[in-house]
Amino acid sequence: MNNREDNAVGVAEGLGCGLGRQDGLESALTGAIFNAAVDSMLVINAHGIVQALNQATVQTFGFAEDELLGKNISMLMPEPHARAHDGYLHDYCAGGERKVIGIGREVTGRRKDGSCFALHLSVGEFQLDGQRLFVGICHDISDRRKFTEHITFLAAHDTLTGCVNRHRFLQALDLGMQACKGAGRQLAVLFIDLDGFKQINDHHGHGIGDLVLKQAAERFQKSLRDTDMLGRVGGDEFVASLLLDGEANRAEEIAERLIASLDEPFVIGGFCLLVRASIGISIYPGHCESADGLMNEADIAMYQAKVDGGNSICLFSQALREKSEQTYRVVSRLRKALELEQFELHYQLQVDLQTLQPSGMEALLRWRDGSRGLIAPGQFIPIALKYGLMPTIGQWVIRQACADNARLIAEGLLDVTMAVNICAPMFSGADFVPLVRKTLSDSGLPANRLEIEITEDIAMSSSVQVMQNAQELRAHGVLLAMDDFGVGFSSLGRLKSLRFNKLKIDRSFVSGLPGNASDQSIIHAILGIARGMQMHTVAEGIETQEQLAYLQAEGCSQGQGFLFARPIPLVELTDVLRARKLRG
Repeated sequence: MNNREDNAVGVAEGLGCGLGRQDGLESALTGAIFNAAVDSMLVINAHGIVQALNQATVQTFGFAEDELLGKNISMLMPEPHARAHDGYLHDYCAGGERKVIGIGREVTGRRKDGSCFALHLSVGEFQLDGQRLFVGICHDISDRRKFTEHITFLAAHDTLTGCVNRHRFLQALDLGMQACKGAGRQLAVLFIDLDGFKQINDHHGHGIGDLVLKQAAERFQKSLRDTDMLGRVGGDEFVASLLLDGEANRAEEIAERLIASLDEPFVIGGFCLLVRASIGISIYPGHCESADGLMNEADIAMYQAKVDGGNSICLFSQALREKSEQTYRVVSRLRKALELEQFELHYQLQVDLQTLQPSGMEALLRWRDGSRGLIAPGQFIPIALKYGLMPTIGQWVIRQACADNARLIAEGLLDVTMAVNICAPMFSGADFVPLVRKTLSDSGLPANRLEIEITEDIAMSSSVQVMQNAQELRAHGVLLAMDDFGVGFSSLGRLKSLRFNKLKIDRSFVSGLPGNASDQSIIHAILGIARGMQMHTVAEGIETQEQLAYLQAEGCSQGQGFLFARPIPLVELTDVLRARKLRG
């Protein structure tokens, strides 16, 4: 039997009985187990000298057996973990002859090539021929450690950009606020929202959008200091925390650097994309004492920067808080309005510009508040959109409009199409077409008497669901119109593929007629496109005879505006139509 086998058998016997030797089969079996073990096993004396090891130790650490026997354990485990006389092993030796010690300790192992890795180490003590020895059982957990570190990273970071996520940012922000408290230091939060990012997602797809977000985060990170933290809290929204050391204006300087970092266009996938940013700033100590509240203040200021036109910076103030609270009160009242059925529809007639006879009508939403009276849509629709209330309101609108139009047709008062404007979240939903079909079935309104209006940004969206919904609506007989045509940017290819029935010319181009040459050119071009694609046109906002005459001469098919009729409730419209019918 060679030295290694002698050592192994001796060690195995010591592990098996603690004192004295076994003989025969049991002794051979325990020695075989020592050598066949998958985990690394090695024995050292009280001075840290390796007395025996198994083959798994050779494979784990990369040393040959002869390179380890008689050497100090510190070759495999850097100080202080491996010192038997006064280090980790010794700490657990007292108190028992055969006590298992140090179970579950994670230590650092070192391979022959010098690389370090994570080990799970269990240590036991035993006696052999009157000598005090220690056995260490080691398991390489470097893969598990990497996996754990990866999971830990994912729990605290955004996977796309590598920035910390909302939860981790708030944790760090709270610690930063505590450190600043009473220390005469200030901390700032910057809430950053990318301007125009939605259009990039809609027109170029989410793959391009993700690359823009990733590169924007890299630019932001380069513009911040080492002491600053950048987080991504959702979509195209980022946050940064800054320690100011009494330099209040430093936050605005850094915010300006962040905005300037976006000056260079993003060149991705053959596209040259320009993105801007709106940034809100809140300062601690100030109005708010919590991390959540401080970030909310910055969010409020950012929203105001967007309202001011975007690509700008806004510092939070008490006036902004009051404005925000007013907005939240409106949101609360809107939710209550849904419960109390305070919404109503007014209808504005559209006319054939050659015969001046009714050719259609548009349903326009109004809110009749119990204490404030009739509220115009411009005062609440943007808020309803921002806070996700429009799809619910929109469902009520389309049901009510279809029911009212079916009643007018059934009473023989008016048989024209009813136009209903649909918001992006509603039209892009998988449940929109089933809603339309059920509404038409419940109301009895023919499909060709419903016209769905969508804006250019919806029409130009790359969403597969938008395209599918448009195709299914056309197949069902529902008409499609593009609202406010010309104020955004459109693809003629998309106009062709969506096959709109009608283009609505925005009132901003009609208001300057007939004297404004630019408006004339735009109107002429739109009408030419519509004729080429066999689409009807409706000019919005016609208020004068001169505007009417110009549009008639240019061949615009339909018109809508105060010159013909103002929006009125169904009851009044019914009275007008009945009187008109009596006059013959």
